[in-house]
Amino acid sequence: MIRALALIVTTVIALFCASQQAGAADWLEPGKYPEADSKESGELHTFGQAETLSGLSVLEIPDIAGMTATKTGNGYWLASADGQVFAFGDAVHRGDLGAISVTAPVVDIAVTPDGNGYWLVTSEGIVYAFGSALWRGSLGHLDLQAPVVDLEPVSTGYGYWLTAADGGVFAFGDAEYLGGLADHQLYRPIIDLLSSPDGSGYLLVGADGAVYAHGNARFRGSLANNEVSSNSIVAAEQTKDGTGYWLVSQRGKVFTFGSATHFGQMTAHELAPIGAFAVSHNDNGYWMITTRAPGIPENSGDGRRVIFSHQLHRVWLVEDGGSVAGTFFVSGRANKPKPGTYQVFSKSRHTIAGHDDIRMEYMVRFTWGVEQAIGFHNIPIDGLGEAMQSEAQLGSYRSEGCVRLRDDQAAILFDWAKVGTAVVVVD
Repeated sequence: MIRALALIVTTVIALFCASQQAGAADWLEPGKYPEADSKESGELHTFGQAETLSGLSVLEIPDIAGMTATKTGNGYWLASADGQVFAFGDAVHRGDLGAISVTAPVVDIAVTPDGNGYWLVTSEGIVYAFGSALWRGSLGHLDLQAPVVDLEPVSTGYGYWLTAADGGVFAFGDAEYLGGLADHQLYRPIIDLLSSPDGSGYLLVGADGAVYAHGNARFRGSLANNEVSSNSIVAAEQTKDGTGYWLVSQRGKVFTFGSATHFGQMTAHELAPIGAFAVSHNDNGYWMITTRAPGIPENSGDGRRVIFSHQLHRVWLVEDGGSVAGTFFVSGRANKPKPGTYQVFSKSRHTIAGHDDIRMEYMVRFTWGVEQAIGFHNIPIDGLGEAMQSEAQLGSYRSEGCVRLRDDQAAILFDWAKVGTAVVVVD
């Protein structure tokens, strides 16, 4: 009872570097971290009754861009960014773009309702049809405001929707336009569109886990406006009857809504985040496939610098020549500090928060909050000697201003970033 009371008092208020502690079940001994469940790009991870299927080793497929299951759920296709398609299980290869040079990367693959064909779509909105898939139009002639991220077929098979990252929705063939979000100010980009079984509605899913319903699509819940809304969601799938859906984060955390069943999740390595997700037969399991860590963000400066991305929950240590000395998952605070270029002005091997006996190691300060400096440091330790979040929670917002890393990675950044090193903060 005394320990519980002390814990409550300790966690009531924590400014800037110390807020949003992990629940007791998530706590780990400070500095001790379990091994990540992934090690490299192209790993296949199965959950529930999903099976490891025969076919080319996933590790041999370059730059996986999309994944879709067969209509039986006993197989899947993988598409690479250069337009190659690879078939597993009962999936049949119907053709691909391997023999041509695409002008933009392929971003999605979608199976036809009869299961005998599929479409590929590029970020420019150019659509390619194979097998029984019918070509109903593309966006290659338009100057898009944002890249296309998804192709979703209508239930008849005679049309499809293309969805852009800004929430723009484009309907072709039998697909009906039921509204979009291009005129809205989104907190995070749209990553997917999930259609109702009868094609009379759809859900738009954001990278923050927000879900927007249009037409007769039923909203079953989302991650927006709560403590996990900061997770970077990279994939979404719907149950076959449309009564539930899954959202999957880059770290392998699975969120279920409505009738969707949770079959397990994982903790992905920063160099092998989740890149593709598909649901198996009768919604009784799912597959996850890892991909490469994202490259240096565009318009993030030049020279030797630390880059911190709010949306990707990641830092990069970039050398003068542009090579990456390290990239790690981090936990910061949404929109703090503001995007811009800063500079390391002081470092401390050991420091305290100034309240609640909270301690940090490897502090690298680069700007100021209202009352305290903001910098990079390890996962803080509270007054009871407990880590204030787990390593698995890195990759989501947990701090009130500072940027948290694993102890060993905080030490690497501390040694690498000298006083005067540029720090570039991007969205």
